[in-house]
Amino acid sequence: MTADDLFELGERVTRALMTGLLAAGVVLGSAFLWIGIPLGGLWLAGELTSRPSTFLLVILIAVPASMVAFAWVLYRVNGLYEQAHGGPATPPSRSAWLVSSSDERRAVRRARGPRTLIDMSMTASAVAALILMAVWFFFLADSPLAPS
Repeated sequence: MTADDLFELGERVTRALMTGLLAAGVVLGSAFLWIGIPLGGLWLAGELTSRPSTFLLVILIAVPASMVAFAWVLYRVNGLYEQAHGGPATPPSRSAWLVSSSDERRAVRRARGPRTLIDMSMTASAVAALILMAVWFFFLADSPLAPS
């Protein structure tokens, strides 16, 4: 092996490591966006407020604003991932979630291009958040009407 071969190998390893870290950041960031920010916002608002009306106001303003700000950061991280991964430089002309199942044939959807990592991770983390919320609501939450 020559010095050029070792340098090229080092570049490939560094690129693969960077791509893997960015992919992990996108996936974990998606889960944090849908699960971590709402839970953290509820906890923090509970610690900082004492009145229910103030708690509700803080939750209704702070949590969505935090989610929007974090989504912007996550979008930028996904752009870095796509650039490092060699994915599409420009986004598809129409997002996959805007297409109904009967709007296009399956072959046309596949020809348009594969779904991106952020599309899949955001969908999976949103579904996980909904499942966790349903489990908590139906099985773990205390009923205010239940006898003590």
